[in-house]
Amino acid sequence: MTTPQSILYVEALFAIPGIVLGMSHLVQPQMWQRFFKGLAARGTDGVLIRSFLFELWPAIGIVVFHQDWSLPGVFLTLYGHALLLKVIMSLLVPRIGVKSLEQAERTGTWAFVPAGIILTALGLICAIRTAPSFFS
Repeated sequence: MTTPQSILYVEALFAIPGIVLGMSHLVQPQMWQRFFKGLAARGTDGVLIRSFLFELWPAIGIVVFHQDWSLPGVFLTLYGHALLLKVIMSLLVPRIGVKSLEQAERTGTWAFVPAGIILTALGLICAIRTAPSFFS
């Protein structure tokens, strides 16, 4: 199902959210920590909210339509597979998902920095790769 066109579309769709969410993790880690603590307080309901509303759909889009195993596209492909695995584990064994959410309280705001760097980098890679197609 993956075609060069579908890879381009997935990367175009991921570029702006990746950059914005990544930068947000970097400059507002306290906000993200509070959000994840709130989800953790909801227990398995918080796992459902995070998994279904925020992670499942990007993961499916990437896994189904972005099977690019060459550099640098492979980074987004691997991210999508890892995200889908996280969703599957969280939904089949919700305690794993709750523990993941609880990490926000245990590790503090610094833990959001690596996630911010990864999301920003993936977003920038996608933006750079798709920009020529949209501005030509």
